[in-house]
Amino acid sequence: MRQYAALALALFLAAAAKADEPKSVDPVEALENAVADAIARAEPSVVAIAREKAEKGQETVAVRGRPQPGVAPGVINGFNPQLGQFAPVDAEEELSFDYGSGVVIGTKGEILTAYHVVQGAARLTVRTRSQPQFAAEIIAADPRSDLAVIAPREIPGSPPPKLTPIALGDAATLRKGSFLIALGNPYNAARDGSASASLGILSNLARKLEPPAYDFNQRQNPRQLRHLASLLQLDAKLNLGMSGGAVINRKGELVGLTTAGANVEGYDGRAGYAIPIDALARRAIEALKQGKEVEYGFLGLTLDTGRSPEFGRPVDGLARVEQTRPGSPADRAGIVRGDTIISVGERPVHDTDSLILAVNALPVGREVSIKVRRVDPFTRGVQDLEKTLVLAKFPVDGEIIATNRPAPWRGLRIDHMSTTMGNVQPMVVDPDAAMLRGFVVITEVVAGTPAEQAGLKKGQLIASVDGTPVRSPDEFGRSVADKKGPVKLGTDLGPVSVP
Repeated sequence: MRQYAALALALFLAAAAKADEPKSVDPVEALENAVADAIARAEPSVVAIAREKAEKGQETVAVRGRPQPGVAPGVINGFNPQLGQFAPVDAEEELSFDYGSGVVIGTKGEILTAYHVVQGAARLTVRTRSQPQFAAEIIAADPRSDLAVIAPREIPGSPPPKLTPIALGDAATLRKGSFLIALGNPYNAARDGSASASLGILSNLARKLEPPAYDFNQRQNPRQLRHLASLLQLDAKLNLGMSGGAVINRKGELVGLTTAGANVEGYDGRAGYAIPIDALARRAIEALKQGKEVEYGFLGLTLDTGRSPEFGRPVDGLARVEQTRPGSPADRAGIVRGDTIISVGERPVHDTDSLILAVNALPVGREVSIKVRRVDPFTRGVQDLEKTLVLAKFPVDGEIIATNRPAPWRGLRIDHMSTTMGNVQPMVVDPDAAMLRGFVVITEVVAGTPAEQAGLKKGQLIASVDGTPVRSPDEFGRSVADKKGPVKLGTDLGPVSVP
């Protein structure tokens, strides 16, 4: 009997030991489960966006605070006032052929998408996996980053849709070969709100898209950040309508926003690119969520490209200064032609792209340290110098949408003089001379206000407030903050008294 008991105990212990052994894991099954889990976490946050374009030549209409056309007969945000409830909408009833994607990023229903998905929209309709369709409006949009944030239209008596924000990841942690999943609305297939998924790897980092060679009109095709070496290149299949969709990592975190396919005619149109969700994108997204304009730092210098005729790249790989704009931050800091830019803050610089990205990552008005290398033309001695300057504002081309702007002072809005390189041109003074002397520029004069009564015009320059020089909007704001009664402004057209 004792022998049977000993045998039974031995068999039990052997079975227990075998149960404790790690089970073999099928790597294919593990990968499949990881991909499916990541999609399940992120998919509720991905939406389909349909756009109705405004009339030709008309600015974007679907903006918070602007008059907008009706959304649908009897239905607003998917809410039927007569029934007092949300009503399901047959997706086939309203089939849009102008579509894109978006990703919910905020607790108030804020949706991140690409600027070109909503540009020129008279009406935006959003569909999700779990909610009826609803009308949306733009909170803010930035043509330079190709980013925009939209949100459900605020309708009195209509409850807002319940949307699930995605978790944000960090594209800086990615490397070539990282598994990535693209979620979006290809060919309007996700008009029922169920995003389509595509799996691939990160093919490359810091890629750029050049404007088509036949399009030299920068007003129609402004140089955006995606035209600099900043994009993620994916081998995941991206089709028409995926712009503004999510690129997620294996945790289901947002690490990129799809922006465009390969843009060179004759190449694979399905090659995918995405805006990385990094420090620069996070700064832009935070400003857009608040309805603010995204501002980029400006040095005021150009580099000597010294391009090789074979490859079109800098011959020596150095960021050598070709010229500085008179009166610009670089000029005031004493940076001169022939200097080589080594770094901006903590970021190394080696060409035009890296210089622009380093400066754009910093807010306007920030004091920054620039390291330059200077070669004495006579002794050929090399000297490393550190220059400290305050960044001006980069002029952004295209329609900038911002619904949360500082209130105008007596009907007057002003901006940095450096923006005269873009859409606002001064009325009289040469821009370089104006920057050298120190001006701010008028960007808007509200009708029926004291500023209009004083005769001030858009494009006019202001040099002083009651005799105190002003070189930036912040200085102007501080100078007029506590003023009572008439204020004398020194302008390029002479003194003007604003009642």
